[in-house]
Amino acid sequence: MENVEEIESLLSLHWPHIFSSIDPSTSITLTKLSRHNWLIKCSEQLSYVLKSSQTNNLDLELKYLVDLNQYFNQEYRVPLPILTIKNERHVNGKYWLYEYIHGKVYNDCDSCEHLFDEKQLILLAKLISKYHQFLITNSSSLSTNKKSTTREHLLKEFKQSIDVINEARKERIDLVNEYYLGCYPLLKRLLEESLSKQEKSHSNRNYLIHRNLRPSKIVWSTTNESAQIIGILDFENLNYDTLWRDLAVCLSTFCTSSSPSIITDVDRMRIFIGEYMKQISGGVAKVSSQTEQEVFHLIVDEIILCACEDFTFIYWQYQHQNELFQGIKALEFYYKRALWHADHALKK
Repeated sequence: MENVEEIESLLSLHWPHIFSSIDPSTSITLTKLSRHNWLIKCSEQLSYVLKSSQTNNLDLELKYLVDLNQYFNQEYRVPLPILTIKNERHVNGKYWLYEYIHGKVYNDCDSCEHLFDEKQLILLAKLISKYHQFLITNSSSLSTNKKSTTREHLLKEFKQSIDVINEARKERIDLVNEYYLGCYPLLKRLLEESLSKQEKSHSNRNYLIHRNLRPSKIVWSTTNESAQIIGILDFENLNYDTLWRDLAVCLSTFCTSSSPSIITDVDRMRIFIGEYMKQISGGVAKVSSQTEQEVFHLIVDEIILCACEDFTFIYWQYQHQNELFQGIKALEFYYKRALWHADHALKK
């Protein structure tokens, strides 16, 4: 989807019933939002988004959205596929259309300018607890008892990289590999401790989670009267993982005073977790028998795991996609994030 003509042809062929009802004198504008998204603006109040999906299972994603929308029952909104003229949710397993959700969306780097306050964190906790209750209660297909092997995989990847570096040391190694070698002992210990906690935990059930609940995925109202959350965006990264992974990504981006940040604000995390647990315990779903403190530690452990994954991915880029490598500073950032949460947050 590179030009306006292709988009117009796609829309007129598959969704003519949507645009035929619009006044012919109305000017419809098409704007490329990103590589895979186009905005079709019909008026100040009505717009659509045409998405070019990169997922291998678009049927699953769109059914998930339809079911979640029904569960939210107009309390929150999600992108809802508009049926084509053939009564299908998508075109060729790739293109789909939904009505644009109007509201304010913060960029992921906005936390340095916008500090999410207690009221906003409570609203966010209510939204995500409602979303997680959907995962727990809606369908058995949304969960599995199969244990995540992320920690074992990372430990194996670390070991393989270290073996390669040590072999290279017989001659000479560069600064990136030297830095990786220096970080390895601590990251290995943190992963082994995390694996031990996982094996002892009774809350390892995995759900088909969003996995990317960052500020750019949450839509807020634009009225000045009071902040309210309207909905959630972008479910293309659905995958099975623990609920704590969803919360770890969320809190490590919403509960910071700068972005990106090594440090997560523990006091603001506790505000969120307290409201989340209250909403869950008062709802129809029970996440676990854990106390707030135990849940806090589970989330921090996931934040450390995320940092280890990001550290490993950046090093993988250095080895295999060097033109995309973000530099030693990026490796240092995730190493320090893992270290800070292990030394400070876990001891709170």
